[in-house]
This record gives sequence, C-alpha cells and structure tokens, in this order.
Amino acid sequence: MPLTHDHDAAGEAFPMTHGGGTDLGALLLALLVFNVRLTLSAVAIALPLACLFAAGRLSRSRLVQLPVTAYVNLLRSLPLVMIMFWVYTVGPLITGRPNSAWLSALLALAAFEVAYFTEIVRAGLQSITVGQRHAGLASGLTGPQVTRRIILPQAVRRMTPSLLTQGLIAFQDSTIASIISVPEILQTATVINAREQDPIRLYSMLAATFFIICSLLSLAVRRMERRRSRRLSLGATA
Repeated sequence: MPLTHDHDAAGEAFPMTHGGGTDLGALLLALLVFNVRLTLSAVAIALPLACLFAAGRLSRSRLVQLPVTAYVNLLRSLPLVMIMFWVYTVGPLITGRPNSAWLSALLALAAFEVAYFTEIVRAGLQSITVGQRHAGLASGLTGPQVTRRIILPQAVRRMTPSLLTQGLIAFQDSTIASIISVPEILQTATVINAREQDPIRLYSMLAATFFIICSLLSLAVRRMERRRSRRLSLGATA
C-alpha cells in the first residue's frame, strides 16, 4: 500500500499556479477542507466516547475499569504517527476492506484523542468534592439528578479550558495525516514545493499560518482560564 501521495491527483484537488497569493490560498483551502474538518470530526467522535470511558475509569467494577484503564494507558504511551500508520496499513488486513486515507486518519486521531479526553473528563469529575454530592442527596435529589444538576455543570466549567487546549493539540496533530497521503496543509505544501522548488518561502508560510492560528486560539483559552479562576476566587471569598 503506497504511502506517497500522487502529486498530479493533489494538483487536481487543489489547482495551483505560481505565485505567493495562489500558494497561500491553496494552503488555507487545504487547512479548512482537511485539517479543520479532520480535527472537528475526530473531536466530535472522541468527546462522547471519552465521557463514557471516564465513567468507566471511575467505575467500582474491575471488569469495566481495567479494560478502560488499559486502553487509556496504551494509547497515551504510543505516538500518533504509529497509530495512524497502523490503522492505514494493518486495519484493512484485519477487516478485509480497504480504508481511505481520510477515514484512517479520522479513526486514528479520534482513538488517540479519546485517551486524552478521558483523563481530562475524569479529572474534572473528581475535582468536585464528595460533600456536594452528599448535600444534593440530602436535599432529596436522586443520584442522577445530583449528577446532572450539581456535578456536571461545575465539572464542565472546570474541564472546558483543558478540553479546548487538547482540541488545539489535536488540530496540530492533524498534520501527521500527511504520512498516509491525506492532502492536508503539510502535504499540500510538499506538493507545491515539488513544483516550485521554493521550500524556504513555502514552509515559512506554513509555519506562520499555524503560528498565527494556534497563538490566537491559545490566547482565547488562556483568557477563558483566567476568567474561570477569577470566578472561583470570588466564589471562595463570598
């Protein structure tokens, strides 16, 4: 199974001519069509599964807790590039059906992010003191009502900055899909460079694009975290 992308096919997907403006447009188009879509799709799959896995991590049943813990520890100890390569090359041998590069990248990134999101959700749930659950039960609420009305709202507020940060990391990791020939932004830059032989300009443009986007997103997450910290401080002194 080849791992090199067909440059002619990539050229048809993203028509390119010489020129900085056209090259930047091709990079941004690849960023939106592949990197952003891949990240959002993977997070949409991973986050609900992570909530279930976090419940499994907190379960008192060893039959539930041990397999989930093993999955989380295994995925967190493996590099994403190896998982993506494995899904792309070994997956079809197991299922008997070929995987597209896009589907392989999506499955690998989602499976990888499940492990990290699981730990974030678990930590968020554990950050709520047991006393609040007891107080809710003492007020006449049922266990599910306490979880829904008291535990989850507070946990979600505490988890949100960490979840957004991990989502940003997933966005950065989406460039690894180039190893299995997904025509995302890095692969597109490689295709353009093969035609124009101008690596300094192209890869500097690529680095600047990611730096600007990730810096703005990181700034937004930090501001959210500061606002949350101020609210917690005000609540503690009230």
